[in-house]
Amino acid sequence: MKLIGVKKVLSVSKFWKKSSAEVRPDPQQPRSATADHRSSKKLLLHNLKLTKFKINYAKDFGTEKQVVHYCTKYLADFPTSYSTLCNRAEAYCKLKKYNKAINDLNDAIQLKPQKTTAWYLRGAIKGLKESYTEAIYDLSKAIIMDSNNCFALNCRAYCYYMLKEYEEALCDIKMVIILGCGNESTYIAKENIMRKLKNLDNSTQGDLEGTMGASSSVNDIKGKRQAV
Repeated sequence: MKLIGVKKVLSVSKFWKKSSAEVRPDPQQPRSATADHRSSKKLLLHNLKLTKFKINYAKDFGTEKQVVHYCTKYLADFPTSYSTLCNRAEAYCKLKKYNKAINDLNDAIQLKPQKTTAWYLRGAIKGLKESYTEAIYDLSKAIIMDSNNCFALNCRAYCYYMLKEYEEALCDIKMVIILGCGNESTYIAKENIMRKLKNLDNSTQGDLEGTMGASSSVNDIKGKRQAV
């Protein structure tokens, strides 16, 4: 009886092994379309993350050309990436390829007009191109959205200075200092602006005194003629 019981157990165990072997899928069987899709998507996400890492690494330790290369590679798969467009534009700017930078920033602004980064970068680049009035417009948009944006305030102060609008420039520079973003160059800029304002006041005062002096001379001449 014991032998029979053992034989039954062995036969049952053999049956389960056979059944499980039949149920187990053949690894050589073709994968479903869903599995292939998931695998492709996972691979794409992995590549995008890797490229993103390379962009950040190139920004910190590489060159602007490397940043442009990896940003372009990333945008080929994800053309609506706002931050990547801004990163490539910034790299183009450092390479002095201003038109390409502005094209990227135009696209970024169309994607997300409520974000400040593209506005103040485009304003800064327009300032470098000496389009000061247009630059002030973009920088002002960024400052309206973020009044504590020291970079935009600094750039706008420079543009106002170049347009000889010294009071506006001084106002922006003072705000940068109040916000705690000032450095040595900020204080030098402030001194230069104040010197320009002082010279302007002296010039205006001199012109006013000259005008008043000329007017007095005319009145004196008229008085002498009447006396004659």
